[in-house]
Amino acid sequence: MEVLDGADRGKSRVRRWTYRVWQALTGLWPRISEVDRAEARAWLSERQFALWAQQTPRDQRHSLRVLRLLRAWGWEARPLMQAALLHDVGKSVTKPTLWHRTVWVLAGALAPRWRSFLIRKQGWRRPFWVLAEHPRLGAEMARAAGCDEEVVWLIAHHQEEKVNENSARARWWQALKRADQRS
Repeated sequence: MEVLDGADRGKSRVRRWTYRVWQALTGLWPRISEVDRAEARAWLSERQFALWAQQTPRDQRHSLRVLRLLRAWGWEARPLMQAALLHDVGKSVTKPTLWHRTVWVLAGALAPRWRSFLIRKQGWRRPFWVLAEHPRLGAEMARAAGCDEEVVWLIAHHQEEKVNENSARARWWQALKRADQRS
């Protein structure tokens, strides 16, 4: 692991915040074209595509950016591509708004302990519970839509900081996580 000095850490933080602002602004009016839908459909079965289509246009657009970035890096494994398209599908349970997502990101960056206050399964805080639980929820939805266990595992673990195995799916997990963070 690379060690960053104070100046490099500061630059890294500025890049992350700049990216988050860009992400929020581009997420205000996302558009999904027929070409986008056809690209997603090429990687997914009909049931899986129906699941992908349940996501908000913002999450669909994000999933396509993740898929395209993975492909640009040379990845073509179908389980990884399916996980790229479906990794945030658990968010479709409640469809958190941009406001919820912004509060969630800011709480995680500025006051991580506040996240535990925000997470409740019922009431006005339900969208925060969905944001916290979306990997597990998405994995269950993907399994029900006929995804294989590699895809289900990638979706379930895509938010984890570390996985303790050395396998193809661990390499896929690392690529998915990296692409997700950059998209």
